[in-house]
Amino acid sequence: MKIPWHKRIYALYKGEQFIAEGTIREISRKTGKTIDFLKYMTRPIYEKRSINGKNQLKMISLDD
Repeated sequence: MKIPWHKRIYALYKGEQFIAEGTIREISRKTGKTIDFLKYMTRPIYEKRSINGKNQLKMISLDD
């Protein structure tokens, strides 16, 4: 069964540094990033368009 987007747990990293953990809404409240931007970061196109660097933001799904 697929977990709805608003109930999935993610971890947000900036390079190797841990920033926040929780649902997209919780991470949005903690970081000030918009929900739309955080949802975009979970898509494969974000990986293709972004340059891997030490300051790149990355959302990692903790739910499998």
